[in-house]
Amino acid sequence: MPSFSRERKEAILNKLLPPLNKSVSVVLNEENISEQTLYNWRK
Repeated sequence: MPSFSRERKEAILNKLLPPLNKSVSVVLNEENISEQTLYNWRK
C-alpha cells in the first residue's frame, strides 16, 4: 500500500473543493485510491 505525504493528501482532497468540485468517484479513479481511504482522509 503506497504511503502519501501530508501535502499529497491535501492536494487530493482539494480536488473535491471549489473551484474544481470534482466528484468522489472521479478523484478515486484519477488517483487510484480506495473510497475508504479518501473518506478517512476527510475526517
